This record gives sequence, structure tokens and C-alpha cells, in this order.
Amino acid sequence: MKHRGFTLIELLTVIAIVAILAAIVFPVFVQAREKARQTTCASNLRQVAMAGLVYVQDYDETFFHGEYRGRGGSLGNFGFYQWPWLLRPYVKEPRVFWCPSEPNTAFRTPSNPFYDYIFGRNPAWGYNVAYLTVPNDPSDPIGSSEYRAKPYAVVQRPAEILMFVESAVSEPQQRAGFDVDYRWLGYYKVFPPRFWRGAPPLTAESYRHVFPRHFLRDRENPRLGGFANVAFVDGHIKAMTLDALSRSELWEE
Repeated sequence: MKHRGFTLIELLTVIAIVAILAAIVFPVFVQAREKARQTTCASNLRQVAMAGLVYVQDYDETFFHGEYRGRGGSLGNFGFYQWPWLLRPYVKEPRVFWCPSEPNTAFRTPSNPFYDYIFGRNPAWGYNVAYLTVPNDPSDPIGSSEYRAKPYAVVQRPAEILMFVESAVSEPQQRAGFDVDYRWLGYYKVFPPRFWRGAPPLTAESYRHVFPRHFLRDRENPRLGGFANVAFVDGHIKAMTLDALSRSELWEE
């Protein structure tokens, strides 16, 4: 019995059907993968928020410093110490301070010479230092070099005031040894909407490092879709858009 091969039209039809199916399935796969990353990110943030609340209990109902001098870390910090070093003893592993949606960078490998610097300065989430700490220069809270913790009692609405929100450096890094991915790593501090300048172009001044990295359509314009995981002072986690985060009552009382 003679077998008949596919005609050109039949082959083109099959190719077209496969292409259509791929166009349908691939975005779904991408969305599912990003959802899994966002879920892991939220889980990590929950652990960090719980670590922060345990710290508060251990230190006489006082928040942790945002940036400080004198203890924690190692010589690799170049003299800078940020809040992740204070919460590190309260979590199982340092990886929980990061989000899988961030760039996979060698800076977060313990053998990297910048590891300690990056660990403290570039967690996935920024700390609400403007309200939960006292800057050493009240006239310039953004440019301050230290942020000393306030008492927990200053917060009257712990379920409505944010403690951490996803962040990014946002500015291209000029320091020698840092690559372009550094721009999209998290940053240890964020500031409320009264300090925001808007985008594009995206700079550190645009949203003061607040960055809704999940499902974002355009990294240079974070208002185009996307949302950020947020931890409130009482420890609960919520996904929020940049527009929702622009409400000042979430940041200060």
C-alpha cells in the first residue's frame, strides 16, 4: 500500500495551528511562572515581617534601625549597616530577604567581594524609614546617613501603615564593578508619595525606590500595570499597585 505524504497546504495548516496554540499557551505559562515568583516573594516578605515583629518584642517595643553604624555585618559592608543585618538572626537563611523576580546576580553569592554590601543595602523591600525611624538630618531625610528606630507605640494604626514595600535601586549604578542588573535589585529604604517626582524617565526620584515589579508591562514606567508586595506594621501582606500606594495615609499618620 502506497503512503501519501503531506501536501504543502496541509503542512502549512499544521504549522499555523501549532503557532496559534503556542501564542495562546505561552502567555499563560509566563503568567503562571510570574505568579509563582510573586507567591514566593510574598512568602519571603512574610518571614521578614515576622522577624521584624519578633525583633520589636526583643528590643523593648522599639522598631529596628533603617541604617546605622557600629554593629552587624562585616568589613565587606564598607562601613554601612542597614536593617537586614538586624533581622538576619531571626530568619533561617539570607535568601528570604530577596525576591525571585529580581535579577539573578552574582553579587548575592557569598564569595562575591560585594556580598555583604549588597546584603544590607539591597534587600527586595524598602523600609518605611520616613515614619518608623528618625533620620540623623531631619532637614534632609532622603540624604541622611543614619535612621534610628522609633518606639512601636508611635504607630496608631498598625494594620494600615506599611512597614516594607517592594523596591528597586532605579538609578544606573556608576560604581566600578557593578553591572546593569544592579539597577533592578531592591533597595533598603523607601519614602512616601510627598517625595515622589513621577516617571518616565525612571530614576530614584520617580517613586523614591518603590517598585511594583510583578506583572509589570514596562519597567521604565511602573504605573503601566504591575503590583508590589507590601508588609504592614501588624505583619499582614498585601499586593498593591503603584496608584494604591500613592495614598499618603498608608505611609504616615
